[in-house]
Amino acid sequence: MSLTHSGVILFHDGRLAVQDDYTLPGGPVPPGGAPATAAVEAARTALGCEVKVEPEPNLEVRAVTGTHLYFRATAEDAGRARLLTREEAVHLPLTPWSASEATLRSWTGEPWWRGRLVVDEPYGRPPKRSRAGAVVIRDGRMLLIKYWDGPEDVYEVPGGGIEPGETPQDAVLRELTEETGLTGTILREIAQVDRNIRGGSHPGHYFLVEAHGETGPRSSLDLGAEEAGLVWVPVAELPGLPIWPKRLAWRIAHWYRHGWPQTPAVLCDSLWDLSLPCDW
Repeated sequence: MSLTHSGVILFHDGRLAVQDDYTLPGGPVPPGGAPATAAVEAARTALGCEVKVEPEPNLEVRAVTGTHLYFRATAEDAGRARLLTREEAVHLPLTPWSASEATLRSWTGEPWWRGRLVVDEPYGRPPKRSRAGAVVIRDGRMLLIKYWDGPEDVYEVPGGGIEPGETPQDAVLRELTEETGLTGTILREIAQVDRNIRGGSHPGHYFLVEAHGETGPRSSLDLGAEEAGLVWVPVAELPGLPIWPKRLAWRIAHWYRHGWPQTPAVLCDSLWDLSLPCDW
């Protein structure tokens, strides 16, 4: 895969420098050029400021168009960059999409990974497996599947793969019944989450569902693992749980308090350290 792009991750006064379209500053690497030099030039062109970059890239994004390298940078001033606070950035479409989790999770501190983080950009790749998930809330509690995984339990939003010929709406109601025994009425789609995993796109559609009836006995449910079971968890506890999708869980708690999104949020998530409390 050819190297086509080089850019910077620049924090200034605790805020992230982006271009007007919320893209990390960057530009093409000329044939035979050095990526670090191209990153400095891209920042000069895009932001109108001089930056210093670390010798090695901190982040590598492998997209269908080529490899994009990003260097952590410092600058005396941010030129004409748009500067985002963390509170603003968590609700904006940062680009590259697959790197937004890493950027938000680290913010102004040291990266939580060692060396160079390599992620695949699922955007533009054929989906390998699409999923539909049901967000069911009753009396301030959300229905989750609880799995025992090593030293601690992990949780997942009920749902599963979309079968050939199914719509996401059909799939989420089928999966809800198979995994919980409930029937449901879809209220709205609240998020589209692609799983950040090597090898392709794994999109998921998550719906707010009004469920009817009571959960079925464990023996009648298709939960996929003998140790799995259904639990109702207080919505306020979601940000601190080891739950998939991680970045969606804390947003559900936020939306439950402040109102559901009018259009689905678009996220790229990963299984990196699900136990870490999340607000990114």
